[in-house]
Amino acid sequence: MILLKNGLIVTQDRDRRIFRGDVLIDGDRIERIGKEINEKADQAIDCTGDIIAPGMINTHGHVSMAIMRSSADDLHLHDFLDRTFAMDAKRTREDVYWGSMLGILEMIRSGTTSFVDLYYWEDEVAKAVKDTGIRGFLAWATLDEEFTTQKGNPLSNAEKFIKAHSGMDRIYPMVGIQGVYVASKETWLDAKEIALAHGTMTHFHLSETRKEVYEHQAKTGKRPAEWLDDIGFFGDESLAAHGVWLTVNEIRRLAKNGVKVSHNPTSNMKLATGGYAPLPEMFREGVTVSLGTDGCATNNNLDMMEEMKFAAIMHKAHRWDATVVPAQRALDMATIDGAKALRMEKEIGSIEEGKKADIIILDGRVPEAIPITEETVVPNMVYSMRGDAVKHSIIEGNVVMRDRKVVFDGETILKRSQELGAQLIS
Repeated sequence: MILLKNGLIVTQDRDRRIFRGDVLIDGDRIERIGKEINEKADQAIDCTGDIIAPGMINTHGHVSMAIMRSSADDLHLHDFLDRTFAMDAKRTREDVYWGSMLGILEMIRSGTTSFVDLYYWEDEVAKAVKDTGIRGFLAWATLDEEFTTQKGNPLSNAEKFIKAHSGMDRIYPMVGIQGVYVASKETWLDAKEIALAHGTMTHFHLSETRKEVYEHQAKTGKRPAEWLDDIGFFGDESLAAHGVWLTVNEIRRLAKNGVKVSHNPTSNMKLATGGYAPLPEMFREGVTVSLGTDGCATNNNLDMMEEMKFAAIMHKAHRWDATVVPAQRALDMATIDGAKALRMEKEIGSIEEGKKADIIILDGRVPEAIPITEETVVPNMVYSMRGDAVKHSIIEGNVVMRDRKVVFDGETILKRSQELGAQLIS
């Protein structure tokens, strides 16, 4: 048992309760939450003055691209794509593994306890998940064979990955689809069939750029979301990334089919592809919107606390409305709505009795956290604090970081990632 004592608990439960108290963890579950728990525990963590919060859920990224950080900056989109594709073609299984280790190290240090990944060689990412203790929702990327650098058929590769990793602790295999620009109707529907056959989800890029939307419309006569709905792809198992160039009609189609969206504000702004994801309209129509960082080639970090701030302020500025994405909504997107996006809201995303013990403790003594009260703690987390405020991280009841020191070999990760990353970029 682990007892977290005397912290300011941001529960993220249905009532969004915030109070000072204790959390008792038994095995991988939250056993009890209360004002004062006097149970004997194997270990206790003094959280006096600190914040106890649910671990954050990053619902879109390409974690192994962490070693490609800052390698294609300040470029027009076509130049950015040329450079990243050239590096991607040189990648090996080894640097996918170590890139994943680097990205996971960064995520754990900044408060992420679950992440969604879309890439190939997800078996290497799965190894990194096992070696670090994080939770991974891993979507093997599929596309038409004529466009892929994968050996073998991408759909077959995805299904083999799912079969080999289903039922593993903290690993949730999924089917990924790169996007409408490289996947035919048959690929989309075959991907969905695989997902449904194995009881998992699909994850894909959707309407990220105006070019993507207009070219697909010219080719098919329909916008991407309209087309995917009409061919019968959309469903409750669908998690779309980006959704920048969506119309209200398309948003209603997403809502009708239970499609979830991962909003990636930093990546969208940095690539300068124009537009703002229509979050207020998604909220109004009842679409579940979560938060993702995207990969380090387009962000360039994996700090979900920074992502919360950008998610709130970019829409305030765009809509000329300071109320449009309040701090509480941004925190929801990073926690409980991320769990809903993955159909895991009964297991993760909030601090409630019976749920998985995915909990972070943030340092309430850093200057940007003060003054800290029940009224200011959520705005402080969203608008002023950064990921380096995270002191401890617990995933499924296991302390994976204590006093900012991870339980695995972080130094080796940094050393090997530096070597491989420098080779790849050069």
